[in-house]
Amino acid sequence: MSQKKTTIVNLAASHVSISAFRAESSRLFLDKFYAEELLPGLSDDEWMGSAMAAVGRLVATHKISGAVTVVAPSFLLLQKTLKVPQVEAARQAQIVAFEAQNNIPYPLNEVVWDSQVMSSDGVEAEVLLFALRVEVATRIANAISATGLSPSAIQVAPLLDAQAAQLHGGYSSEEVLIVNVGARTTDLSFVGPAGANLQSANIGGNILTQGISDNSGQPFAAAEALKIAYFTGQVRLAEGDPQLALIQTNAQGFNRRLAQDLNRRLINIRRGTAGRQPTRILITGRAAAVPGLNEQLTETLRLPVELFDPSTVVSLGSGITPDYVAQYVYQISEVIGEAARLVLPGLKGINLIPREISDQITFDGRKPFLVAAALFVALAPFPVWFALNDAKAYDAKQVSALKAKSKELTGYQSSIKSTRDEANAVLANNQQLEFVTTNSANWPLFLADLQTRVAASKNTWIEEIHVRREQATATPIEGAENQAADATPTTGTRVIVTARTLLDKVAPGKPFNAQELIDRQGALMTSLKQSPFVEEIPTDEIKPDYKEANVPKIIFTIVIRKEKAL
Repeated sequence: MSQKKTTIVNLAASHVSISAFRAESSRLFLDKFYAEELLPGLSDDEWMGSAMAAVGRLVATHKISGAVTVVAPSFLLLQKTLKVPQVEAARQAQIVAFEAQNNIPYPLNEVVWDSQVMSSDGVEAEVLLFALRVEVATRIANAISATGLSPSAIQVAPLLDAQAAQLHGGYSSEEVLIVNVGARTTDLSFVGPAGANLQSANIGGNILTQGISDNSGQPFAAAEALKIAYFTGQVRLAEGDPQLALIQTNAQGFNRRLAQDLNRRLINIRRGTAGRQPTRILITGRAAAVPGLNEQLTETLRLPVELFDPSTVVSLGSGITPDYVAQYVYQISEVIGEAARLVLPGLKGINLIPREISDQITFDGRKPFLVAAALFVALAPFPVWFALNDAKAYDAKQVSALKAKSKELTGYQSSIKSTRDEANAVLANNQQLEFVTTNSANWPLFLADLQTRVAASKNTWIEEIHVRREQATATPIEGAENQAADATPTTGTRVIVTARTLLDKVAPGKPFNAQELIDRQGALMTSLKQSPFVEEIPTDEIKPDYKEANVPKIIFTIVIRKEKAL
């Protein structure tokens, strides 16, 4: 029976956990789950140190090893929703990469980013873009490695509630809103048959704690301890106790603020998703236990509120009891969502682990095979040495056999010539690949320059871009059979651009004064010719098209300078 396993390290704002899952015959089993609380009110740097120390203690205490998937919390991530055309996957990936440059407020070499398509209406696809600073991702991966674990991926927490809902299966035919209220952020997953819409709000249980701290004059840690003790029933406060009124007042304010933020976001979702309307709200996260929150959400959003507990569809291993899982019911949805990829096909997910670390992990995994191969190579001469002792008679026979074969080898000359011709073809391809690799860095600069110049022309945008390369024939291999001729292909690049201009004063199908358009197009051509990438724009390849009167287009060819080759 096939069996798949995964170990997940969840780095949450208020705790860390390590869980082990396995899948058998489309059933998901939870075999291990360990958690440790973190101190409240930590800065990002303090939180990182505390979280990694907690992971190290859990690993050492419970003897955990092997490859793991790390779940990064929302407050460390840059999250952006993109609308891109619904086109073939390769072209869509290029569009997303271009949009990433414009939407990530850091140079791309300073972040690790990835994306996932969340929904599509057939015309546009909604893509969720995630980014993590390289220094943060590297620190996480190195700290996990230092505990003895091997981080294979850094997953993002906001995606996982939707995946847990998909595993549950009970919500596949209706629209639901999953609200995961954490310590620092609240993750919203609008899930339905048409796909998912994910958002993160900077509202969490720490806001309630900070309110109690500010109004009582207590340190943040003391206010957090009082909040937890009261809400869990460990401490009972008398009716006249001022601390009771303080907690209740701040809790009511927190509930109203969260409900209002959810209502605003829900209105925007309805407007942007063809009137999609959730039928109920599923709530999780430790801050979801604040008294009165469910009632406030029901009153404000006019929707029923229920606890989101995907653990009901997970089978428990021999070392875990239902009572134990119930203690962590507000903390387990994200790890179940990540484990769901063991049994649900098509869940691609996000991976924000730095490429250098990923390559190193892959190499480390191959080390045993490389050691075995090296040992085999080291031992290989010994059989040869033993064979040479008895090789004299064999050599005599081989000499006569080689003489007999000499005539036959003469016939292989034609095969050698054919092989030489194929080598010439491979050389030409390699030269072209080397040329493209050398000059690939010019593409982002050229596209940015082109976009800037087109955007400067009023109501003008680029509709299509095609690239045509013109290359001279590579120098073939000549002369001695063991010598290869050095040759670099002469490559020219032509970019064929289709641009459209909106004549906002011209109604569709109505005649218009072409002079205004001619002047604007002429100004655009003049601006483009001043680009450091442009050698020329041939006049005979400038082709205006006035079939659509209010949005005429112009097709022109840009000849790229050789020193700026793309």
